[in-house]
Amino acid sequence: MGKTKWSDYGESSLTIVSYILEIYKERPAIPRDPDDFRRCVHLFECLEYSYQMQKNLLIGLSGVYPIWRGIADNWERLMKLYEKEKDQEIAPKLYNHLQKLQEDYC
Repeated sequence: MGKTKWSDYGESSLTIVSYILEIYKERPAIPRDPDDFRRCVHLFECLEYSYQMQKNLLIGLSGVYPIWRGIADNWERLMKLYEKEKDQEIAPKLYNHLQKLQEDYC
């Protein structure tokens, strides 16, 4: 079995890893733009997490880091926007939704 290479990460995906490893991250971060969001999705792909596993993890993560509640509560909608815009140069609908979640939950 080959090893998966995970080379594109940011603070939000590192927050997910910290939760998985049960290591408290002093400054947790959420995905704030489509690039951050893509890195989180890429992490889940590397881990081969199903949609339900992702959702369960995000619910647990938001219990430890409340700033993740908006992401967890809106994961399905965010993933739909991501899928629609992932091949575009910019992802305005995903960006706007992430910005709204920051306003509403942070």
